[in-house]
Amino acid sequence: MKFINDLIPAGAIPNGRELVAEGKNFGNEVSMGVSEFCRHHGVTSELEYKLKMAQAGRTMTALTIGLTDWPETKKGLQKICQVSADRGFYIDRFILALDRRMGLPPEFRASAIKETGPMLSSDVEWSEVAQSIRIQPHMGDMMIGSPSSLDNTRRALEAGVNYVGNLSQFAWKYPGWPGNDVEQMSEVIKALGLMASKASHGAVVHSYLDDGFPAQFGDYASYVGWAKFERYIVEELIGAKLAHAYGGLTHNPITKTTVTMAVETLRPEGVCSSFYFGNTTRYTENIEQNYGVLSVDVLYMMLADKHLKAGSSIMPVPVTEAIRVPTPEEIIDVQTIAHQIKDKLDSIYEVTNWESLECKSQDLVSSGNRFFDNLINGLSELGVDVNDPLQLLLATRRLGPSEIEARFGVGTPSEDPLFDGYEPLFPTDVLKDFLAERATIRSAVRPKNWILNKSHKPVIASSDVHEIGMRLVIDAVESLDIKPIVGTVGIDPDELAELALIENATAILLSTHNGMALTFAEKLLAELKIRKISPQVIIGGRLNQEIEGQDMPVDVTEQLTALGIDVCLDLKDLAALIRN
Repeated sequence: MKFINDLIPAGAIPNGRELVAEGKNFGNEVSMGVSEFCRHHGVTSELEYKLKMAQAGRTMTALTIGLTDWPETKKGLQKICQVSADRGFYIDRFILALDRRMGLPPEFRASAIKETGPMLSSDVEWSEVAQSIRIQPHMGDMMIGSPSSLDNTRRALEAGVNYVGNLSQFAWKYPGWPGNDVEQMSEVIKALGLMASKASHGAVVHSYLDDGFPAQFGDYASYVGWAKFERYIVEELIGAKLAHAYGGLTHNPITKTTVTMAVETLRPEGVCSSFYFGNTTRYTENIEQNYGVLSVDVLYMMLADKHLKAGSSIMPVPVTEAIRVPTPEEIIDVQTIAHQIKDKLDSIYEVTNWESLECKSQDLVSSGNRFFDNLINGLSELGVDVNDPLQLLLATRRLGPSEIEARFGVGTPSEDPLFDGYEPLFPTDVLKDFLAERATIRSAVRPKNWILNKSHKPVIASSDVHEIGMRLVIDAVESLDIKPIVGTVGIDPDELAELALIENATAILLSTHNGMALTFAEKLLAELKIRKISPQVIIGGRLNQEIEGQDMPVDVTEQLTALGIDVCLDLKDLAALIRN
């Protein structure tokens, strides 16, 4: 258990209120731009546009795109604009999925590993994001939350982007960042102060809950309570506007609607949600099956938005998402389906049992409020100044989601090993899926004739911020009676090699999903060679890489194998891969 001296050492950090004031003062020197989209629609900000659309009852849609570089991404957006216009509809906003290096201060970007997504490398490219496409840009990833929060936020606002985030990414680790968490969180607080200075002009802080701690909670009560915690920091302590997005990790349509309704109860008047994200956990390599998932998911998101008049945007996920980065053609495909569904909403809305959904939502809100109270009171008892936004971010980041839920969750303590000490009131789809998949893995991974080699000492880590894959690898290894050394998500190659050296590891098991498999592997092998160690290296996940001259990331399984790395495409094969 962590105590206050570990969380907030006395006198060791800046005053959060002063950082907010610094950000607000900085904002006095920043001028907000107006995007081409907003000029076309006769508004000064996206928030003004969203409020008009919500009042008119219009269902909006959004897309996510991030190709190899900005010129390719711009070309894809221009094609999407043209084809959607030819088909009789338009898309309201696009979410720009940037390379994680964009979260670093510019001087550190060149030396960090390239991941999937574009970089914005010039003033011209920053401007083009909002001025060259008649779709409103949204910049969430690698903005607020990153070590470069303040500068990136300034650039986004000046370009004509109004919704800037992603606050939930404050807990992310950024590759190649040599600074500490105090420095990173200080930049976050200053950026939030900047957004507060522009709140009356339509600047809105964005937070996609599924990118942060809520994705790792097992209880939707904790999820809703955390959304209230973010609002407390941004709205009450700092004075900025906050919009939430939600949905990528919840696939049950009734549950998704209920949680959406609960999160929306926290939204103040005059602010519109960012977007409702299509489910990303139920897609497989069976494309035809994915179309069925897509249609049900989009329908229920649109129904919820219509009922709540939230001014959100519906973000349908392309059916190839589980396989690779979607192409512009595949984005157009799902947008066309979404706009066809939109035309049928009224008749379905009338026969939906909203009273039952409201009742379930109210139960969830009540439990979320209890979680929030537990969290604030508990942090105060630990000695955290709960009126200082910097202390709140640092304390919760250092505690981590598992300990936060164990300490402050409203579920019940449990000795059942199924729940790791905490049984949730409203189990998340992520937890349910994990438990089901874990049971399948446990029954499949261990061969009947398995004989434990007691010398096994593997290190397990993830090259990106996705924890679920790493958790399943941990469980698979433990089902072989092997106790692993657990690294971190977002680990750098040198950190992983150093951990393997310190622990005298016999193997490294790496989960990766962010388009950097080959580069990471090459750098890891180089770092291992520097340390004169040669543990077995096993890599699994989405094994692709952005290759120069290729429009889309390509599979690099053969190249990894040629390097002497063991590739694990299915956890059922893990026992055979681990050397005896």
